Amino acid sequence: MLVNFMIIVLMGSIGLNRERCIMSYVIFDCSQFLTFSCDEAELKNEVAQFGMKVLLKEEIAIKKLTYLSPLLEEKVIELFDQEFVGVIEDWKEEENPPIELVNLREEITDFCSAINIKSLKLIIISCASENIEEDTIVSKEVQIDQFYEGLFVLSKWNLKEVADNLILAINL
Repeated sequence: MLVNFMIIVLMGSIGLNRERCIMSYVIFDCSQFLTFSCDEAELKNEVAQFGMKVLLKEEIAIKKLTYLSPLLEEKVIELFDQEFVGVIEDWKEEENPPIELVNLREEITDFCSAINIKSLKLIIISCASENIEEDTIVSKEVQIDQFYEGLFVLSKWNLKEVADNLILAINL
């Protein structure tokens, strides 16, 4: 039985905080990842439901896996969507999330339900520098019904709190 599940979303530079990415060399951006522990057969059947191209661990660039290694579980997949960055950047009203985020929440909920996951982490990084120590990461814990509230911290329209990177621990 699966207890922990981690989703990692790495995005391109976000509006207000681009200076941080210039401080050292950016090694990659615009990448979304899921990491978790589960049966390989279940994994292959369930990843098809995500509305993005899916890459299995052996297809993911080594530099991405190396950067993320302290955060990764046994299984890792990359959800490829170059437009995801713009979706969060342009999200203006917390109570009116873009359809892409509504779909992501539904896909996460369905995926976790199908393989009995009780909690997960969504990690969104605006840019991955050569030195992970330079990357500021804000952590929040939310229930699934607070999903959008947790994500909105990365919107350039959010005036309450500014974050370069986010770890959103979600309880289902």
